[in-house]
Amino acid sequence: MSNARKQRPKNELQRELCEQLELLKNACESFDRGLEAAGKHIALTLRLLLHEHRNSRALLHQLGLRDKTSFLDTAGPLDPRNLLPECRLVVMQMGNARSRYIPAMGILPNQSGKLPFAKWWNSEVLKDKNGHRFTRGQLVLHVADTDGGAHADPELDEAYMAISRSNSLGWNLCVGDIETPLEGRPELACMRQIAHEVLASLSSPS
Repeated sequence: MSNARKQRPKNELQRELCEQLELLKNACESFDRGLEAAGKHIALTLRLLLHEHRNSRALLHQLGLRDKTSFLDTAGPLDPRNLLPECRLVVMQMGNARSRYIPAMGILPNQSGKLPFAKWWNSEVLKDKNGHRFTRGQLVLHVADTDGGAHADPELDEAYMAISRSNSLGWNLCVGDIETPLEGRPELACMRQIAHEVLASLSSPS
């Protein structure tokens, strides 16, 4: 078996980008129809588009787009004065005695701005009740690399497990004296919101 490798032509990479964006949109539509697990496929595509690794290169970087694009930031910075858990990538959807985490989309007013890729990817966007903080990049890679995107590892990062399994974001629905954790997985709702930011950024690059 040959180990020789050949450069892919740019037009093939451009076609690959179109296909990957279609896959991302389809995964987002599935998530929006109620298939929460589609957030794992969203994370996988986000990693392919954006993450640089010694064994692979981000598709947007190969096309010279990643560092030329200003990325939509719907979260804004964490408030250093706020001692409570914080994540503006998600919001609470209220129902009849039930509530769940959903992506913020365009719900929160006056939060949107544009950031260069490195700052957007590496800015902290989530702080849980234990003080653990996550960037967009960390959330994407936890889901994609260990939690069902490309791999399902037998062990997961402890702080990530608290976010994804134990509601360490700490948002609850209070009905009378009864306090109930929100339904849904906040990290997958974050994947959907990050995809919203990416798709909006690439549709109107600056």
